[in-house]
Amino acid sequence: MTEVHIILVLCLAIAAVLSDLASGRIPNGIIAAGLACGILYQGFTEGAAGLVLYLGGVTLPILIFGVFYYFRMIGAGDIKLLCMAGGFFGPTGCFGCIKWSIFLGGLISLAIMLRRRQIGERLMYFAEYVSRYAKDRQWRPYMSGAGEDARFSFSIPILLGILCQIGGSV
Repeated sequence: MTEVHIILVLCLAIAAVLSDLASGRIPNGIIAAGLACGILYQGFTEGAAGLVLYLGGVTLPILIFGVFYYFRMIGAGDIKLLCMAGGFFGPTGCFGCIKWSIFLGGLISLAIMLRRRQIGERLMYFAEYVSRYAKDRQWRPYMSGAGEDARFSFSIPILLGILCQIGGSV
């Protein structure tokens, strides 16, 4: 990636995180701008093959996180932010970004739970959710019934994952 494209994807990701922290949402305008820039970047740098890389990078987060979105364990904005990054990175780079995001998100979540002394409570909530779904086979959003202190902006580890992916590819 060129320096301009690195700065562009970082600016868009930072804008998405700031908006997510301020309002709990990632605006579609930021995502649309990133997707448009990603397809232009891939098209100009890789030609027709770039369009295939773009589509692979944009599709991968949907395939990986679709089931988590169905259960509302992850927000649509987070998936769209990963799709935007995938448009720039292609599927291989997007997969690296996803791995870093999950790893760092897990570490951050663990630190938050340790600090709040909530590990047992969160594990019980998850076990009860899985048990209830297995018994009833009735869909319920994962976070319904969870307190506000259980919520976590996954856009932060996504931004960190983007930084790690850029750092690994420079």
